[in-house]
Amino acid sequence: MSLNISGSRFVKVYDPTIKLNYSDKVLFANLVTSRKTGNAKIDKTTGEVVRDSETGKEVQERAFSRWEGKFVGNAFEPSKTLRDGDMIDIVNGWVTAEPFTGKDGKPHISLMVTIAEFEPSIIDGEDANVDDE
Repeated sequence: MSLNISGSRFVKVYDPTIKLNYSDKVLFANLVTSRKTGNAKIDKTTGEVVRDSETGKEVQERAFSRWEGKFVGNAFEPSKTLRDGDMIDIVNGWVTAEPFTGKDGKPHISLMVTIAEFEPSIIDGEDANVDDE
């Protein structure tokens, strides 16, 4: 089963690697996305609400998701220049969910984000805040 994810913005890329034992035309990477939770961000050491140093407004809490990804087709050559922490916008891609039986004999599902076309993200406001936890 697959789901189209074209138009995803501000996806951070980590550990871009070509696995020659798999293919010399696919680059694998870890992807990190985030979304606002609707809650104020709380400083873990003080317990106080975090405020923007310039505006004084409350900073929004963000929830993070990590994904396995692979760059194929038109995305492969440009993906070879990606470095840890680079942010991209997915122009064309999909998520696949494939069932498999684990070493424990139990059924599992493998999720993979496949990216066929992307462009570098352009920071244009607070929605670009995808810093890690």
